[in-house]
Order: sequence, then C-alpha cells, then structure tokens
Amino acid sequence: MVTTAVKPEVINEPPIRKRKDWLPVIMTTPAVLALIGMMYPFAIAVYYSFTNFSLIKTTHKFVGFQNYARLFTNPDFWEAMGNTLFFATTALIFEFLFGFLITILLNNQVKGVRLMRTLLMLPLMLPPVIAAMMWRTMLASNTGPINYLFGLGDFAWLAHPWSARFVVMFIEIWSSTPFVALVLLSGLQSLPKEPFEAAQVDGANFFFVIRRLMLPMLQPFILVVLLFRVVDVIKLFDVIFTTTQGGPMYSTTTIPVLVFREVFKFFTLGSAIAKVLMLWIINYALSFWLAGRWRKSMGSM
Repeated sequence: MVTTAVKPEVINEPPIRKRKDWLPVIMTTPAVLALIGMMYPFAIAVYYSFTNFSLIKTTHKFVGFQNYARLFTNPDFWEAMGNTLFFATTALIFEFLFGFLITILLNNQVKGVRLMRTLLMLPLMLPPVIAAMMWRTMLASNTGPINYLFGLGDFAWLAHPWSARFVVMFIEIWSSTPFVALVLLSGLQSLPKEPFEAAQVDGANFFFVIRRLMLPMLQPFILVVLLFRVVDVIKLFDVIFTTTQGGPMYSTTTIPVLVFREVFKFFTLGSAIAKVLMLWIINYALSFWLAGRWRKSMGSM
C-alpha cells in the first residue's frame, strides 16, 4: 500500500507592521528649528564678513580676508578692543569681590538680613538702560544731587575720559553685583556644614576658612558666575550708549559701540561684521574654557 504525504497547508499571514514612534521626532523638532534659526543668520554673517557689503549699495563682491586684514592696521579697532577688555576685566574683578563680601554678610543670620536681601534685588529689577539714565541724571554737572552732596560744584563726570570710564564701570558693577551675590549665596548655603563646624572646633581663623574651605567648595558656583558675566560684560553696549555714546573722544568706545557707529553712520556692514566676529572668537574661547573648568569641578565633587 502506497501512502502519500500530505503537505501542510501554508497560511500566508499578513506582515507585522512596526509602529513608528514619533514622540522623539516631535520632541526634538523645536530644538532643531531653533538651531537652524541660530546657525543660518550666523552663516550669512560670516559670508558677509568676507564681502564689501554695504547698506546703501545694491551689489557687493567677495573680498576675501581684506576686512580682517584691515583690523590689524586700524587704531580705532585696537583702542576699542582695549576698552572692551579693560571694562570686562575691571567689572569682573569688582563684581566678584563685592559680590563675595555681600554673600558672607548675608549668610550670617543677623538682624535685618531679610531686608538687605530684598534691597539687593532692586538693581536687578531695573533694565540697564533705565539704570544708566538714572545715574546719568544723578551725576549731571549742574542739577545732579551727587555733586551737591559731595561738594563737587559743576564737575562734569562724562566730559573727562577717566571719570567717564569710572561712571560706566560704576553703573555696570552696581547693576550686576547683586546677581553675583545671589548665585554665590545660593551656593554657600548649599554646602555641607560639617567641614565648617570642624574648622571652628579646631580653632581655624576666618581667613583660613575662606581660603581652604569656602573658595574651593564654591568653585563650581564661581565658574558659573564668571561664565555668565564674561558672556554679558564683554559685549557691553547699553550702559555705554545711554551715558557716553563712546565718548569723550574714544575713551569709552567698545567693540559693540564701534560696530554700531560704523553700521549706522558709514553703512559698511561687511567690515562691521568682521569686528563682531573677532569679538565673538574671544568670547567663545573664554566661555569654552570656563565651561570646561566647570565640568571638571562638577566631576570632582
């Protein structure tokens, strides 16, 4: 008897479709669009810095590194760069010193400390332009109360190079020191209490505690303060333009003020963007270095 094998019936099942998860795409789309929105104008600016683009001309041509080469022989650019670095360095030093002293004062639970913290917030609530206008009015030679209170007569603060520099620095330090103090205060109050209590039991003096304990433990917060302040103060414009507009002569002219003057007076956008990019390179290098130091300090905690 011959038997034949029966082949099993093959059932063609429909292919299984994998459900595509669109959530990561949806969540990252705003970040991608924001990145494109930032990089596209930046790329256009870099291109224009290699051209003789002007706001009053309909055409422009590629000039290579000509705009950048002119910077090295332009005394106005180097004077503005010197003023920029001088203001930035001076502001950072005094803002940190005053901010650190205010932090130590406010960290002590003394009478009236809450009122002092509230008053510390007032300069942060004023826009820099309003603060500059307020101090310019108070320092007016004939009608300002500062000259009257200190018996300075009709001294014109904004008419002399070094007094004008002092006014700009004073306004910037007055406006930004509260930010430094608040960040350092939040960092100081988040530190563990045990090392400070042990130092007190061992009889360590005040300066030893600051140098050996407080400053090393506050290093991440100090670097955050420096990172934010470097990015902001190196492009200082609003306070200077409101008070002195870069004068007298070029004593308070920084790179942003010089660029503003060049664009809206001479309309040479190509060379102005080259100056801005040179300042951006310095700002980016300092910020990148500070961010790297901050990551190392956070990793060692």
